[in-house]
Formats: sequence, C-alpha cells, structure tokens
Amino acid sequence: MQELAWYVVLIVAGFIAGIINTIAGGGSFLTLPALMLFGLDPKVANGTNRVAVLFSSASAVATFNKHGFLNRRLAFELTIPTLAGVPAGGLLAVYLPSGIFEAIFGVIFLCMAVLIAMNPKRLIEARQASDRSRWVTAPLFFAIGIYVGFIQAGMGILLLMAMSLLNTGDLLASNAIKNLIGFLVTLAAVALFAFYGYIEWLPGLTMALGNAIGGVVGAKLAIKKGNRLIFVFLIVVMTASGVKMIWSSLA
Repeated sequence: MQELAWYVVLIVAGFIAGIINTIAGGGSFLTLPALMLFGLDPKVANGTNRVAVLFSSASAVATFNKHGFLNRRLAFELTIPTLAGVPAGGLLAVYLPSGIFEAIFGVIFLCMAVLIAMNPKRLIEARQASDRSRWVTAPLFFAIGIYVGFIQAGMGILLLMAMSLLNTGDLLASNAIKNLIGFLVTLAAVALFAFYGYIEWLPGLTMALGNAIGGVVGAKLAIKKGNRLIFVFLIVVMTASGVKMIWSSLA
C-alpha cells in the first residue's frame, strides 16, 4: 500500500513538472528529489528523470504543432549543435558529481532573471528571427547540449534565454521550438543513460504518465494565455531554480 502511494506521488510530481517544463523549464528540480525520495541513487534518478521529461516534451510538441505554433526548420537548426553536446555532458554525468556545475548555473539563472525582468519586451514582443543568429548558434547551443547531458534540470530555461538572445521569435514560438529540441536531445540522453544502466524503468514510466498529461495541459495554457504567462513562469522558475542550485552546492 505504501509503495502504491509512492507511485501516486510520482504521477502527481510528474504532472506538475510537465506543466512547468512545457511553459518555462525547471520541472526536474521537482521530479529529481521525488525520485530520490522514492529510493533511487542520485545518478540513477538523473537518468530515470529523462524518461519522464521525454514524455512531457513529446506531448507538448504534439499540442503546439497541432495549433500551428511550431517552426520545424528553426527547431532542427538549433537541435543539431545542442544534440552534439549531449554525449559529452552525459559522460560527465556518469563520471563527475553534479555539484560542479550547480553553483555556477545557479548564479547565472539569478542574474538572467534580473536582466530579463528589467527588459521583458525582449521576450514578450513578437519579432522576426535574426539572420546573424546562424553565425553564433553552434557554440552556444553546443554548450547547452553539454549541460543538458550533464544535469537536464533547467534545460528549458537555458534554451529560452539563448533564443531570446538570438532573436528567434516571441516567447510562444520559442517555447514550441524549445520543447521539440528538448524531446530530441532527451531521447539521446535516455539512450546513453540506458546503455550505462542508470534508468529504473518502472518509476520512470510511472512519472512519465503524469509528465505527458502535464505537457498537454502546459502547452494549452501557454497557447491560451500567451507570452505573459510564459514570462511570469520563466521569472519565477529561474529565480527558484537559481536559489535551489546555489543552496544544493553549498549543502
């Protein structure tokens, strides 16, 4: 009975994280502790969590695509360098403690939250993608790919920030692209962690059920409420994630 209750907790945590991941990012800061409380080793929890993220990304992409908000060409253009960085990050996750990156990215998240809050128009207003972005895309998204392979938590936040810097469109359009990139790079990460035996499939698929439903709900909320809802979610999650990462690194 107690074990059944834990599976219910995983589904609920997955549902909430699916909404957060779809609208902004950072849902893994909820699901990773839930998996560790379930009894999984941190490295196994890190790998298992990718299964749940994969399902929320897939359901979100399907919803955004159905409503015509997905720019596939730009999404695949940004996916290639991101995907190239994932194996390197995944190997780091296997052999290094995650605390190495946490403090650095925690500070980055907090600083970016302040900068974005000071200039919300950069994210909220619709605009055409900049041609010059193609010349600086590869190294930036390759670095994000390394981070994604290493930790995953906060992936959506980093992708949205990078796309805002490169003028890839408004928040809603960028969010649709973010979820497709997230699906493809997470698929690669799942394969890598499965190869090394760092995935527990039963709790991962249980949480994925909640993630998939949350992904649909999150995408519909983003479409209905538009850029301002995504903006508020992004600022709140970035701030909370930054504090959480810094706190974890100091603990």
